[in-house]
Amino acid sequence: MNIIKHPFLILLLFLLLVGCSDGERGSLEHEIITILNSSKGKDYDYVVDFDIKDEFIVVIYKSKKSEQLNIGFIKVSNNKLKWETGTGGPELTGGDSFILYPLIVNVMVPKDPNVKEVKVFGETARHVKYSDEIEYWISYTDTSPNSFDVEYLK
Repeated sequence: MNIIKHPFLILLLFLLLVGCSDGERGSLEHEIITILNSSKGKDYDYVVDFDIKDEFIVVIYKSKKSEQLNIGFIKVSNNKLKWETGTGGPELTGGDSFILYPLIVNVMVPKDPNVKEVKVFGETARHVKYSDEIEYWISYTDTSPNSFDVEYLK
């Protein structure tokens, strides 16, 4: 599903983003935080970043229990946000997660701090530097990579 083909989804996300009144990045982030806080058993400390892909909001959040990132999926359906699933991600000291469901998402934290670029299947992954402690690369692909499909460039 392409987001451009679904005007109701664009309108919903626009209204959520414009409705900011509490000083956070926007009401969409506020809604994400509300969903994460309302669910028992989630290993959630704080939201690092999120992307909108197809009918999902992919949320990268810091684990409360360990030094790692977690990845969550919130489905946008019938103008409502609903938690779909989540999983543990890479450790902050280095590692990767190749997630297959509900989207193929690849999150990489290089062990070498001198890495300047990460490529998956030859395509540059998006770099996110949240803080000195939290830095990772993320990509969305049609097939799941293996370690040979990921390049760490200095």
